Amino acid sequence: MIPRGLQSEVAKLRKGYPAIAITGPRQSGKTTLAQLSCPDLPYVNFESPLERADFDADPLGFLDRFPDGGIFDEAQHVPDLLSYLQVRIDAERKVGRYILTGSQQLEIDRGVSQSLAGRVALLELLPLSHAELCAAEIAPRSLADAVFRGSYPVLFDATREVAPTRWLEDYLATFINRDVRQIVEVKNRTAFDRFVRLCAARTGQAFNASGLASECGVNHMTIRSWMSVMEACYLIRLLRPYYRNFGKRLVKAPKLYFIDSGLACRLLHIADVNQLKSHPLWGALVETWCVGDAIKARLNRGLSPAAWYWRSSDGLEIDLLFETGAGLVPLEVKSAVTPRREFVQSIEKFRTLSDREPEVTVLPGTVIYGGDEPRSSGADRFASWRSIESSIPDRP
Repeated sequence: MIPRGLQSEVAKLRKGYPAIAITGPRQSGKTTLAQLSCPDLPYVNFESPLERADFDADPLGFLDRFPDGGIFDEAQHVPDLLSYLQVRIDAERKVGRYILTGSQQLEIDRGVSQSLAGRVALLELLPLSHAELCAAEIAPRSLADAVFRGSYPVLFDATREVAPTRWLEDYLATFINRDVRQIVEVKNRTAFDRFVRLCAARTGQAFNASGLASECGVNHMTIRSWMSVMEACYLIRLLRPYYRNFGKRLVKAPKLYFIDSGLACRLLHIADVNQLKSHPLWGALVETWCVGDAIKARLNRGLSPAAWYWRSSDGLEIDLLFETGAGLVPLEVKSAVTPRREFVQSIEKFRTLSDREPEVTVLPGTVIYGGDEPRSSGADRFASWRSIESSIPDRP
């Protein structure tokens, strides 16, 4: 089992909260994290029809099987569980007893807000970060390999012989056939499949519902509904624009990113690393991987992403902005192996614009690039794709 960065955070939160909810994509390692962090708690998997039937038949009797708490995996399958847990938690007034996991964000969030508000700590676990792979000494050797393979733990399990392309295709088929249909009825399966592939072709770009609707042959409300499903099931993340304009007209559409670059590569029918490096979307896929790894660095410390992007209508853009109490931390992503002075210019221009608002502080920024050597450039710096985690602020 690959140790996860969130293990220490789970141990800390168990001392202060009765329950912890861990959400994230299927196969991202939620069960492993829960069991490694809480070996003292018994485990129940609600993917099992038998466990669901036992709970539905006698909820109180079911919970009596776990007098000292437990790990309840895929809790979205039994939405009434959270209401019964609320009563038990309030009666027991003990901490660290319940771990809930779920791979459908909307269902878990809705249940928590209705039943367990103030009683549960929320954590989000994405597939493996590069730092976690480095700690386990199994990290990809090149940026292209990292982008092509993606980050799902099963693809780095030495005990299993799994072809990445085959596994990712099976994962996508399972996602569409099971998770999507559990949330929303997709009447036009062909159009939805086209929508998913078109989203892959737009990773790293602004989300345009009307444009996708035209290409898929559906209305824009259907596209927005499908996008909500993709977000809820952790296939896609929409990065919202930063709200301050600094005297510029802003692009207000969110940017679309696949959670896992390997899945995007499969949807684009990229067959190998060599094809990837010559693909027209090579730069966008590198950006997808880097933005994902940067957000993982925040989540793995138990922090909210607090991540944005900024783009003016005349084309000035910052790929990633982290908002901290001390100020804004800008990041740019470049796939080039050679660091160039012009790569820093967007950050410098953004800092100059922000000077118009004294209450906004722009901290030193970083250009994440495809090379290996760290370099300074005035107040800002270049950092290798291998060391993204050390470039991400660890302040709330």
